Amino acid sequence: MKNERILLVLGCSVMEQELRQFQNGQTEFKFLDYGLHRTPEHMAQALQVEIDQVSGEKYDGIVLGYGLCSNGIVGVQSQTHTLIIPRIHDCISLFLGSLERYRQQSSINPGTYYLTPGWIERGQTPISKYEDYAKSYDEETAQWVIHEELKHYTRIALIDTGVRPLELYRKVARKNAEFLGVSYEELPGSPMLFKELVCGPWGKNFLIIEKGQSIEQDMFLDL
Repeated sequence: MKNERILLVLGCSVMEQELRQFQNGQTEFKFLDYGLHRTPEHMAQALQVEIDQVSGEKYDGIVLGYGLCSNGIVGVQSQTHTLIIPRIHDCISLFLGSLERYRQQSSINPGTYYLTPGWIERGQTPISKYEDYAKSYDEETAQWVIHEELKHYTRIALIDTGVRPLELYRKVARKNAEFLGVSYEELPGSPMLFKELVCGPWGKNFLIIEKGQSIEQDMFLDL
């Protein structure tokens, strides 16, 4: 561990490139598996383990690259470090650049399944979900299960975060839209919240959780 005080960023692996672009020499990164999003009841425990493991390190603070995430971060705390978290429901606001843009898109088309390059590489898509179901069910049943699960979606939107050429991911996203029989659209992303997350300043878009204080659902209720 270096003598100077630095930040630790704990984030989901699907946003690794978006966060690493703001490496400033005073930040350490650790990325957790996307699978925690599928089991939000295990997310807090996994994050707590990571936080507890660095309790003796002299970080200025620990930044969490997570939103409320279906209450997945509720109860997380640090006895030795301040926690900084974006005040958002989930990471789509991070990719779009603001909670306001997420609200706008939700108003335009609430039935949107969002994809990003990192999500396609390390997360899940409708097709990859179907392929998982096909390991347990026959093809017809797997098709029924995935379409029943995602029947409320009417659009797939690929967010261009600007960190990778989009062509390969565009093909995958379009294929998924065709698979579900829904519309396809591309949305410009924004690095604004990612930059603030890594570099500060942490204003109204963030929560500062003091040592010994737990993250609570009430902190997000008026979003």
